[in-house]
Amino acid sequence: MKVLVIAARVVGHRCLEAILQSGADVSALLYLDDAKAGVTVAHTDFGDLIASHSLNAQSFTSLKRNDAALAFARQAAPDLGIVVGVSELIGEDLLKLPPKGFIGMHPTLLPKGRGRAPIPWALIHDLKETGVTLFYAEPGADTGDILAQASVPIYDSDTAPILGARTDDMACRLFVESLPKLVSGTAPRIRQNDAEATHWPRRRPEDGLIDWHKDTRALYNWVRALTQPYPGAFTFAAGRKLYVWSAVQGDNKRHAKPGEIIGFENDAVLVATANGALALKTVQLDGEAPCTARDAGLVPGMMLGTADERAVA
Repeated sequence: MKVLVIAARVVGHRCLEAILQSGADVSALLYLDDAKAGVTVAHTDFGDLIASHSLNAQSFTSLKRNDAALAFARQAAPDLGIVVGVSELIGEDLLKLPPKGFIGMHPTLLPKGRGRAPIPWALIHDLKETGVTLFYAEPGADTGDILAQASVPIYDSDTAPILGARTDDMACRLFVESLPKLVSGTAPRIRQNDAEATHWPRRRPEDGLIDWHKDTRALYNWVRALTQPYPGAFTFAAGRKLYVWSAVQGDNKRHAKPGEIIGFENDAVLVATANGALALKTVQLDGEAPCTARDAGLVPGMMLGTADERAVA
């Protein structure tokens, strides 16, 4: 069975590698061009796999109205398509090309969590479990029948890259287990229950602004969900943009205005929240290198908040 893989990001690279190692006949690869590196979370280069497996490969920057990509796929004459890590929907002409259709991957337990940014949203919503679903791709986003599905735990210390690596591991496993069933015609096909569907919207870099009026737990989840490779949770200190790359829930219960720096805890800086304090550990002032929060010049009495707020004595 000849397989066309359309892949992007680290997850696409990892799944492609697992599929190749399983012995699948990858007749062609469409991969996201390096021109998108600056705007794509967890972008990675596919050159190593292309070279080591002598893959018939072509890059793309978009799949929308891409006649060259469609012609490339037609020439490969695949029996099955696999799409992993690509944020845009496949056009119907390409979707209909392989006789066995396309298999997509989404790191949630579909139909829950359809849509964008599934790893950050799972952490923001303080979920204790997420999952990975392989599904038969349709014109709609994440709506196709389920091929395979498995749960993935979320631990309290998880950050976005840690949880993402765990769901990537599961995605690789499910693809390797499912390909022989697709070849033999024994693969299951389970319809999604649309009544149980939830949808998560797209996140943009500007959506990372910290609201210090939220409780400590919510802010801890906010920071760990948006840390690198995502654009980051941020606030403003004395009018300068300040990224918060790591933080822990502080024990300080001193009453203070949300956003006020209330003290130090080793190299961490304690900032008042709605119900306690968040201890900032690694931060980065815009235009500077990451550093410990204490080395960033944050001092007790300073207010963190919107771009219009300034340091106060």
